[in-house]
Amino acid sequence: MKRLVICGGLLLGVLAGRAADWRDNGEAFKLDAFLSRSDLWTAAASNLVPELRPGRFTWLDEEKTTAQGGKWMRLSFLNFPAWEAVVRLDSNRIQRVELSFYNRGDAGDLGAAEFNSLLNKVVAALSNWTATAGVALPDLAGAARTKVQRAAWSRPPTRMELEWSSSPPHTEAGKQLLYRSEFIRLKLLSATAPTNAAPAKLVTPQTIFALRKRVQTLDDGDVLIPDVPMVDQGFKGYCAAAVIARLMRYYGKDFDQHDAAQLAGSTAQEGTKSLGMRDALKRLAQQNGLHFQTAQEADLQRLVTDYNLAAVLARKPKVALSHNLEALLSSMSMDQLLQVRGKKPAAAMAFKSEISKNIATGVPVVWFVYLGLFPEPHMWPMRGGHVRLIIGFNKQTGDILYTDTWGRGHELKRMSLEEAVTITLGLYIVKPNNT
Repeated sequence: MKRLVICGGLLLGVLAGRAADWRDNGEAFKLDAFLSRSDLWTAAASNLVPELRPGRFTWLDEEKTTAQGGKWMRLSFLNFPAWEAVVRLDSNRIQRVELSFYNRGDAGDLGAAEFNSLLNKVVAALSNWTATAGVALPDLAGAARTKVQRAAWSRPPTRMELEWSSSPPHTEAGKQLLYRSEFIRLKLLSATAPTNAAPAKLVTPQTIFALRKRVQTLDDGDVLIPDVPMVDQGFKGYCAAAVIARLMRYYGKDFDQHDAAQLAGSTAQEGTKSLGMRDALKRLAQQNGLHFQTAQEADLQRLVTDYNLAAVLARKPKVALSHNLEALLSSMSMDQLLQVRGKKPAAAMAFKSEISKNIATGVPVVWFVYLGLFPEPHMWPMRGGHVRLIIGFNKQTGDILYTDTWGRGHELKRMSLEEAVTITLGLYIVKPNNT
């Protein structure tokens, strides 16, 4: 059976095209002066962060705890491209800066020789900048039984930790992969910060009571989880990877979308295959004391059967089963599909029940959907598989509250229950075992 592709196909094509059009391809904004400041970790962040405006950094959240650059303008540090730069704040102080010298989602695949050559150049540049040799740090357990190698440098008042990883030979989605470069990233922290300091404001709910305390019930009927960390996937097909990273950060894990991409086998061009996402969620759950559950998955055979029965009654053309999801859905009448799925009482009730019981216990729901069936606010016209998080519902209207991995402005959106049921391809739950 042909696997569905998440964040791939036309969806990725639209986003990638816009990246090429909108990203500033002029001279890169250099981060060297900012990261060399002697007061980087002690001065008020409200005074420092404005220096990043020329680099077109944007806030990822309303609380302004995380700023990200690299999406709209090219960045550099030590004359190397910085594909992403994330600045994390806490109590009006910069707590950590993260730079991506390489990730295959933004930079494409590198062979082993190219990857190691880039790594050696970065190591040499850091040693030259700090006038010290790097100190090897213990490896960390990486995604999919891989390892993350590390080294550290010190240039007071800053400590730097370089992390890199590649995937050795393994089988993925039935294919044998001999090698895959993954990432080279640099974390900058205050020299006085504890080793392996976690990012600011990570939530660490350990019990059902702690999770339930995070849920808000508002006067207008909204029941929602308001503080799921934002991860911006950028213009690459990393919606599944970004969703996984957001979920793990919500549960208090120091995890980014490139870790998730390594685990799920995501690519910039093809996104993440549905099997890869399910496997990634399942493995993450097992490794971190969490429970994974497939709550719902679309049955295409049943969908076609129900659709054709309704089509006969409505005297409309029937459709043929195809595992090319785009071709199948494009052949259907949207009004007819809404009648078959969204306005089917049993389907709506099962969907609503699954959402309400998880949100009430503080558990976000991983939502696999097909975009383009209905217009959505704050979105470009696009079609294709996509992954987002459901973070709430409205008790009065039945609306579904959700969030996308596209940065600020996409933290909280809403959709009618009927439309939500219609576009759904899968619901997946990852939660602590004690819930």
